[in-house]
Amino acid sequence: MDDPITLPDTLDPVSRAHVENVAANLQLTADLGYGDVTLLVPLDGRLLVVADARPMTAMSAVPVTRLGQSVDRTEEPEAYDALETGAPACSVKRRVRKGIAFTATGYPIGPPDRPYAVAVRHVAQPVAEAPGKMEVAFMRLAASVLERMQQGPLTDLDTGGLYATSRLAGDGVMEVATDGVVAYASPNAVNILRLAGLEGSLEGSASATIPGGATAVAPVLGSDSARGVTVAVSGRSLRYRTIGLAGGALVLVEDVTDAVRRDQELHVKEMAIREVHHRVKNNLQTIASLLRIQARRSTSEEAARALEEAVERVSSMAVVHEMLASSADESVDLAAAMSTVVDMVRRGLTGQDSAIEITVEGDTGLVPAQVATSLALVVAELVHNAIEHGVGPLGSGSVAVSLQRRVTDVTLEVRDSAGALEPGFEAGSSSHLGLAIVKTVVEDDLRGTLAFHAGDETRVTVVVPLSAAG
Repeated sequence: MDDPITLPDTLDPVSRAHVENVAANLQLTADLGYGDVTLLVPLDGRLLVVADARPMTAMSAVPVTRLGQSVDRTEEPEAYDALETGAPACSVKRRVRKGIAFTATGYPIGPPDRPYAVAVRHVAQPVAEAPGKMEVAFMRLAASVLERMQQGPLTDLDTGGLYATSRLAGDGVMEVATDGVVAYASPNAVNILRLAGLEGSLEGSASATIPGGATAVAPVLGSDSARGVTVAVSGRSLRYRTIGLAGGALVLVEDVTDAVRRDQELHVKEMAIREVHHRVKNNLQTIASLLRIQARRSTSEEAARALEEAVERVSSMAVVHEMLASSADESVDLAAAMSTVVDMVRRGLTGQDSAIEITVEGDTGLVPAQVATSLALVVAELVHNAIEHGVGPLGSGSVAVSLQRRVTDVTLEVRDSAGALEPGFEAGSSSHLGLAIVKTVVEDDLRGTLAFHAGDETRVTVVVPLSAAG
């Protein structure tokens, strides 16, 4: 179905919602009824095409969309008649458009005394001339659905909201009478329900006794609502879509066993991956706690400081795994992870009352877990160095972390206000372990680039290709 255009302002909100719901179900009626369906609303004395659908099941009588076009009475006499009388209007004789003979039926949408739209169903002559049992039943159901939508929008029995659906490849179709007996069942419906344990004939059976029928079909009978529900029965998963009609109900049934099984397998794998990340996070936190205990017991100030730095490194990686444990996939919000890591380093070095201003800016969205974990370690080292060797833990300067995401890479920049680096500084010539770690992670692990700028402020820039996650 082509996207509906904006509806005229002449429609009030209730009427607009009704017309929009008819448009949303137009493809269902086109495929079910083997014919084009056009939705029109009055505008300036003519009828404006606001939606149309062509069948994927038969020849199209109106092969080209007329969306947004105005049509006069000579083009759609049934539409004008239905709108004026408030009752369905059928073709008196076949018409021909672009060499295709067809018949048309107009269905007024809205109250009979003041309809505010009209749906016109066109059926090509080859389709109407010699229909089989299935085609007759389907076309009857399509007409019944359009007659049902004349009165008001389809509403969901469970939620009360508007309901829309369409036919899918492999759907089984059933027509259920007002007494709950299956009046017609397509071959697909018979095959689907036999796999789910149906015994005997489907036609003539009470819908409440067929597999899943008591849950999916029976509650809709006698109502003007619709319902979509998936039912598990006899090891199969059946997706039912039932629309209450004046003469019973239209039932679409689909075997979604394989899809449900795949979803369940993916869910199990997802939960297992989350559990792995949760355990990794717990193990990293345990290691950090052990290192922290060892640092407190160390009699060497240098050894204690080295152990505390190791705690930071381990904890920075734990931050990412904690986020992954609650994530639906193997990616995390890098900006959120960096903010947590920076705050952890700040509290570890300066405490709560420091005058140092530390900010994290920029938005990267989700990035692969491998990139995020490595960059968490990098930012922990760079911020630690900026505080300890730049502004000083007890100083009053500023440290800024900025992030930028482009199509192919992520840029991380850490700036401090002290300008502590000497001109021409090279990370490779530094004896500082933290910078050696940064260089190894950026250049060897992430295949990125690392640059230092010395001047009035120290600036370290890291550019990492997102392909590094592969």
